[in-house]
Amino acid sequence: MNVPAPGHECRAAVAADLLAAGENWTDAVQAAEQALESPACRTNARCVSRALGTLVCAGELAAADAHSLALLDERPGDQVLADHVVLAQACVARRTGDLPRCSSLLALLRHNGITAEIRPVVLLSTVELLITRGQLREAEALLIHDAGGPLFLAAEAAVAMALDHPRDALDGYLACGREAGVGNPAVLPWRSLAARAALACGDTAEALRLAWEEHAAATRWGEPRALGWSLSAIAAASPPDGEDLVVYERAIRLLDMAHARTELAEVLCDYGDRLTAHGKQAAAHEIYTRARATALDVGGPVLLRRIDEAACGVAAPVLTPAEAEVARFACAGLNNREIASRLAMATRTVELHLTRVYRKLDLSGRRELKATRWAWLHEGTLRTDRGALGGHSG
Repeated sequence: MNVPAPGHECRAAVAADLLAAGENWTDAVQAAEQALESPACRTNARCVSRALGTLVCAGELAAADAHSLALLDERPGDQVLADHVVLAQACVARRTGDLPRCSSLLALLRHNGITAEIRPVVLLSTVELLITRGQLREAEALLIHDAGGPLFLAAEAAVAMALDHPRDALDGYLACGREAGVGNPAVLPWRSLAARAALACGDTAEALRLAWEEHAAATRWGEPRALGWSLSAIAAASPPDGEDLVVYERAIRLLDMAHARTELAEVLCDYGDRLTAHGKQAAAHEIYTRARATALDVGGPVLLRRIDEAACGVAAPVLTPAEAEVARFACAGLNNREIASRLAMATRTVELHLTRVYRKLDLSGRRELKATRWAWLHEGTLRTDRGALGGHSG
């Protein structure tokens, strides 16, 4: 392996240190980019790994992927460097919800033989992927051949959680955090995962403590995916007082911004469950519809089954054709008099239709109607009492 020349300031090491500290996103990304432009770092597998890892954990996924492709083209015979690059590509695929690509890249690494340096990351990534696909036996089998280290503990905890052993999962994630000493949740979100395990154990206080600690660390780093995931853990552990829904919505916006589709599908399902608990059936139906589409997109059969089971007890809101038509015009910004003129009905009739729409869809009024642009604007997500799609038919 090449080493930087004496006196060379290794920008990759600077980037890795800033990433570990989790407090200076801008400088970390800048150092990683400088490392990948430096011949001394660009030809060194360890430097490349640090720089690409920093970009991935900073949410600079397009940049990480572009550098990866260029490096593979430049040094086709360097297998050690190639393994680090392929692992970075697998991490990008995982974070964007491209699970088939992530799976094929991890399989390629295992086929080529994994070096000790990247083996723990490949193990945890593979176990998490297998759990997402419902292949628990295969995930357990991988653990037989490995032992030790914080990422192994995280993999064990993930399997325990999937097997509905939350106490073992909680102990495993806490042990992982102690051994890893990782403060930045963009690197390893062990606190959020432990918070979910604590919640499954019925320990709400511990879940909230861990979730808030994670969120404080995510705020210092500032990457949307880590922020959104930590907020979702806070929302899950919060009492159903209305503020929990606001926190869920913030988490969803951040995960959407980060293109974190796997996490987004899971949090959307959690949000749907919480809306159902609040008695907001129409809102829950809309969210489950979006969650299902996202889970289908990323190819997560376990989550898809969970969404379908949760959604089966939540009926789609049913608007009459007239209500759906009035709602569509209201969403478009027309006032009641303009809607009445368009539909050749009395203004009072428009008001009555809108009142029924708000009640059926759990909306407070016109502003919320326009802000949400509810399900009847999306094909196949709302029925009218004639069995047709809500909305304009002509």
